[in-house]
Amino acid sequence: MIAVRRLIGYSRVMNRDLVKLLGDDDSAPFEVFNRDGGAHMLIVCDHASRKVPAALGTLGLGAEAFDLHIAHDIGAAEIAQGLAKRLDAPCVLAGYSRLVIDVNRPPGHPHSIIAENDGIPIPGNQGLRAEDRRARVRDLFEAYHDAVNRALARLWDRGPAPALFSVHSFCPQFGGKARPWDIGVLWNRDPRIAVPLMENLERFELNVGDNEPYSGHDLAYTIDMHGAAAGIANCAIEINQDQALTQANITRWIDILSESIEPIFDIPGLHRVERF
Repeated sequence: MIAVRRLIGYSRVMNRDLVKLLGDDDSAPFEVFNRDGGAHMLIVCDHASRKVPAALGTLGLGAEAFDLHIAHDIGAAEIAQGLAKRLDAPCVLAGYSRLVIDVNRPPGHPHSIIAENDGIPIPGNQGLRAEDRRARVRDLFEAYHDAVNRALARLWDRGPAPALFSVHSFCPQFGGKARPWDIGVLWNRDPRIAVPLMENLERFELNVGDNEPYSGHDLAYTIDMHGAAAGIANCAIEINQDQALTQANITRWIDILSESIEPIFDIPGLHRVERF
């Protein structure tokens, strides 16, 4: 009888975990672009999309909220895909808005599923049941990071240690403070991409932030988990979103970044496992 009760209890827990988030008409939780690209670097974009699963409606927000940085990194998806095409690199893009779950934060982190962002309440994220949170983690967060793992595994299978490059954008004003940088380069201890990238970007007379407006020493989950933990060269960038609003802006950044990154491929030790 005790064993039966334990089994029933386990079944109830499993049923709670089986809350369905994505419907048949919802798009995939990630997109893989240029899957078989020849470059030995994976490009990722954590905040590529403004989409919300149909089951969640609009999270109680007006349509205008999804044009803001709180929903997605403006211009980042287009720049990531354009850079992947230019460098012939594979690229993985998250398929849903950071408003649903931020895939660049570990589950359970205060900023993983947030009830308010930049002073804007998010009704659909308030009072969530544990099983609803688990569904977002399972169907969106884990699905995206599994896709990143598979993309890196494909690169490992065909050669030495790959490199990892993450594309973001930032708003030039936040919390009442100005952010004057054109682009920020985020890194923790591994300098193999970040340091030469900053040097190469200086040729374009840009205001380059070294771990600004965010710091790779704090929390950059995707490059930490898939890059630093594996000892592969990794780096993230943050582009001023006001410089990524038009196709001309986007093309300019693809030009700048491709010219700045291509020479880094030839740096000795880039494709070696190292822990700093």
